[in-house]
Amino acid sequence: MKFSILIANYNNGKYFKSCYDSIIAQSFKDWEVIIVDDASTDNSLELIKNLIDGDSRFKLFINSQNEGCGFTKRKCMEYAAGKYCGFLDPDDALFSNAFQDSVTYLEKSKYIATYSKLTFCDENLN
Repeated sequence: MKFSILIANYNNGKYFKSCYDSIIAQSFKDWEVIIVDDASTDNSLELIKNLIDGDSRFKLFINSQNEGCGFTKRKCMEYAAGKYCGFLDPDDALFSNAFQDSVTYLEKSKYIATYSKLTFCDENLN
């Protein structure tokens, strides 16, 4: 496994479809997605399960109680199998070349610090 995408979710299921679609559309194919739900109180789990059902690249874990963002992101890292990891929030969407560009850069660079460019949009990605 080359790349692990780490998603910590808490009550963001309504936004996950765009995130999911942007992952599925990636040109780079050697990836897994680790989702840890932090005991969501809305219908997030149902929405996420319906989208990822049957796709073994997506692995869903659930905290038994709400533990907070830091704990949940650390759990994502513990479950990851990739050589490289990147955090993605459930309300984020990526360009289709995001994984490929990241891996290409990581493979050729000796020293690495990463960040993302922020683009403001509404809930419809406009």
